[in-house]
Amino acid sequence: VRNRLFDTSPIIIHAHGLMKHKPAWPPIREAVFAAPARQLAPLDNLTLITCNNGHEAMGLFERSVERLGLTVQVFGQGIDPWVNARDKPRVLAEALATLTTEFVLYADSRDAVLLDDPRLAIARMPPGCEFWLGGDRINWPALPRFRQFERGLPGALQSEFRYLNGGAWIGRTAFVREFFARAVHTPPLPDAPESEQGILKA
Repeated sequence: VRNRLFDTSPIIIHAHGLMKHKPAWPPIREAVFAAPARQLAPLDNLTLITCNNGHEAMGLFERSVERLGLTVQVFGQGIDPWVNARDKPRVLAEALATLTTEFVLYADSRDAVLLDDPRLAIARMPPGCEFWLGGDRINWPALPRFRQFERGLPGALQSEFRYLNGGAWIGRTAFVREFFARAVHTPPLPDAPESEQGILKA
C-alpha cells in the first residue's frame, strides 16, 4: 500500500465508518494476514494500546500487532454495553495513568491494522508535535464550528484529510494523559451523544 498524497507507506490503516463504503478494505485486510509474520525488536519507549470489551467484532488490531512479534495492552474488557462517548475517554484516561513509556500509540481494535514497525511513527511526527491524530475527509460530528476551525488550521486546505479522526493516534504520553484527563470531563455533544470524536474535537 502506498499513500500517493505523501509518497509514504502507511504504518497503520484505519478503516473507520461503514464498511460498505470501503471496497479496498477487505483485500487490504486479507493481504495483511496473508503476508509472512515478522519478529520486530521489543519496544522500549513506546506502548501500544487499544480498547476491546470482548465483542466478537473486536481484535483485528491486536492480531496485526502479534504478527509483528509485538504486544499491545488491551483496556475496557467486559464493559457491556460499550458506549464510545461514555466509555472510551474514561478507559483511555485510566490506561494512560498506568503507562511509563515516553510515547503511546492507540488504534481501534475493530477496524485498524498495524503494517510496520510503530517506531517509524515516532520518527515521522512533525517537530514539536505532542499528539498526532488521524485525518479524515469527513467532518464528524458534522457541526459547522468544527468544520470552520479545522479548515482554518495551517495546511488544512492542501489536503483532503483535514478533519480529526480519533481512531488512530500517537503522542507523548504525558501530553496525551493530560488531554484525556480533560476529555473525561467534557460532555458529549447533543448532536452526537454516543460519539467520543465529538468530545475530542470539542
